[in-house]
Amino acid sequence: MSSHLGLLMLLVKDVPRAKAFYTEYLGLEAVPQFSSDEFVLLRSQTGGTNIALQDATKETYGVPLAHGGIIAGFEVEDADAIYQQWKAKSVEILGEVTDMGAGRTFTAKDPEGHYIQVFHLYPQVREMQKQMGM
Repeated sequence: MSSHLGLLMLLVKDVPRAKAFYTEYLGLEAVPQFSSDEFVLLRSQTGGTNIALQDATKETYGVPLAHGGIIAGFEVEDADAIYQQWKAKSVEILGEVTDMGAGRTFTAKDPEGHYIQVFHLYPQVREMQKQMGM
């Protein structure tokens, strides 16, 4: 399996306030095509890993309600296949593989209890990101 850190998700209490901080103070750009009232995708104009702001008052793909948490999102070729592999190896998985609109995802815990999200994007979403320089 190969993967790369494709997303760092921050669980926040106030999405608009956090969005203002990251855009105004750090120069990140919100991507409206992949954002909503509960979730904002931020990208750097210089490249690198995207950051997402997720409303911490909403359950997120099996992660319980939490404030100030971080979820590292690892992009893989096939989240469904990785889910089956990890399940067979007794990795702690929270819920089933879910369609997130832009692709497929599931959440698991590493041996220390950190939440990690494993996902793949649909080809049309990858193409859109490529066209946007992401």
